[in-house]
Amino acid sequence: MRKIILILLVVFSFADAKVQRLSPVPPASIEYIDLDPAPCDLSCLQELSQKNLIFSFLARYDESVADAEMKALYLAHSKGVAKIVVTQDMKAGLSGQKIAILLPEKTIGGYSHVISDAVFAYIISEEINAEVKFYLTGTEEPNALMSAIKSIERDGISLVIAPVTARGANFLSNYSNPNTLFFIPTLHYSAVKESSGNLFFGGIDYEEQVEKLLNVSNSDILILHDESALAKSINSSVMAKGEVTNSLTINTAQSSLTGRVAKKPTTVFLNLPTNSVARSISELKIDGFLPEYLLSTQINYAPRLLSLVGYEDRKNLYIANSIGNVPENIAGVASVLNLDIYFNWVAYSTVIGLDYLYSTFANPEHKRVFSEPVIGSSISYDTRVYRSDKYKFIEN
Repeated sequence: MRKIILILLVVFSFADAKVQRLSPVPPASIEYIDLDPAPCDLSCLQELSQKNLIFSFLARYDESVADAEMKALYLAHSKGVAKIVVTQDMKAGLSGQKIAILLPEKTIGGYSHVISDAVFAYIISEEINAEVKFYLTGTEEPNALMSAIKSIERDGISLVIAPVTARGANFLSNYSNPNTLFFIPTLHYSAVKESSGNLFFGGIDYEEQVEKLLNVSNSDILILHDESALAKSINSSVMAKGEVTNSLTINTAQSSLTGRVAKKPTTVFLNLPTNSVARSISELKIDGFLPEYLLSTQINYAPRLLSLVGYEDRKNLYIANSIGNVPENIAGVASVLNLDIYFNWVAYSTVIGLDYLYSTFANPEHKRVFSEPVIGSSISYDTRVYRSDKYKFIEN
């Protein structure tokens, strides 16, 4: 089933902070393409809603089987920042740029909304007349990805945003049409075994971030980490480049540090999500083990950390960040879409990648908005180390 949502957008111009001017933007169409051949009855719609698989819900929605609750949810999920007109089984009738978003929603979870909002923040702010099609694969199973690849080719789209894992990227490298350009905002090039020339990557280079942090302190390091794949990868980089004396796993089964740190370390590398970082710093302080240096990567470049950890306890906290300057017009539209692009690296990666592909290949007359270069097949970020004052992050 194909559904097209025509969005008639009127947004504020953020160029002038004193006067907000209404600026008409060319219409954009959104098309959700369901690649699952099986029908979706009421229980199917309810399950998609309960699992928060919103894009799959929109694509597979059938009014003839929906009850009042599902109809209300459909209308709620369809609403954007402007007037929306919903039609089914029709052609967009637009002659603008076609952009595909290949979305394995069950695999990437909450990143689905981040990706879509970032794409529209860029399209709207740059006033690009675009037709955006979502190809919903659900997972990264080979059959699902191949079906999406073939559909994208049939629809004549050569510019694709594909937030996939290494498994999906390796499949795209081996089986995609070399004339179709894929930007993968979720991965750095190093995460893929090999890549063809039509794949570009925008993920964080955590190895570079580790190097920057170890320039601050590289002695007597205790690593606190969880059991995620990302944590294991970062651990390997820290152990390869730093003087690691100990590492401790922090998880639900063994979450407390009490009694587990026998010797006060000089440096603690916090390879944990924000909530766990806040708890670990508190427990280290209680045990009298607050170190001279606390280090962490992009994972914890988040305003929430500033409220969870008191200023005195984070005076010696150093965080690597690869998010650079964001144009005010893009940040403004993103904010309307409830997306803080200044602190969301997946959103930042997405708009940079779309900017690069659109300006370099689709419309060379359009000047690139972002200055980050593409070296090889990856976006090259200017990684810097930050500390914090009482209220904000400041460059070290």
